Amino acid sequence: MRTNALPGTLLVAAIAVAGLSATPALASATVLTGANGTTSLDNVRLLGLPGANGTNGTGTSGGIGGLGGTGGAAGANGNGGTGGAGGNASGSASVGGAGGTGGAGGANGNGGNGGSGGGATLGGTGGKGGVGGVGNAGAGIAGGTGGNGGASTVGGGHKGGSGGAGGAASPVCPGKPGGNGTAATFDADGVTGATGAAGNSTLPC
Repeated sequence: MRTNALPGTLLVAAIAVAGLSATPALASATVLTGANGTTSLDNVRLLGLPGANGTNGTGTSGGIGGLGGTGGAAGANGNGGTGGAGGNASGSASVGGAGGTGGAGGANGNGGNGGSGGGATLGGTGGKGGVGGVGNAGAGIAGGTGGNGGASTVGGGHKGGSGGAGGAASPVCPGKPGGNGTAATFDADGVTGATGAAGNSTLPC
């Protein structure tokens, strides 16, 4: 009984292993090939849509919320970037910073998101959010996100710095984010954030 059971067990195990090794190859072939020999990516490619506007900021105690940024225009097969949200404002005559505009989408490339506007208190004005970077025109790579606007300061005489623009995408790497604007001080406006670097031209990103 023992001599017959061992070979039978080994045979069943060998069949199971063979079945496991065959399944992934069949699945990968199905995914990569679409109708008429084209790839499935070609079959599902769609026209891009414009990015949505960012949400407006909220105003309290007489403050006016910043306007949301506008979405970037779409290229063929590439979505435009979403506009950034407007900054909140609190206190009489305060104005929140406007949201940054979303970056334009290139053909097959998504634009970067616009940055959020800075908040404002007691009569100040928040900094505007940075503009999103432009998407790459060929490979579907996104532009960098725009930096956020800086906040105002108590006293209201100065406004926060604007966010830096996002970097443009390369054919292989996304753009780098723009720097955030600095907050205003009691004596001076905030400083604009640095522009984001363009995406690396070679891997790694």
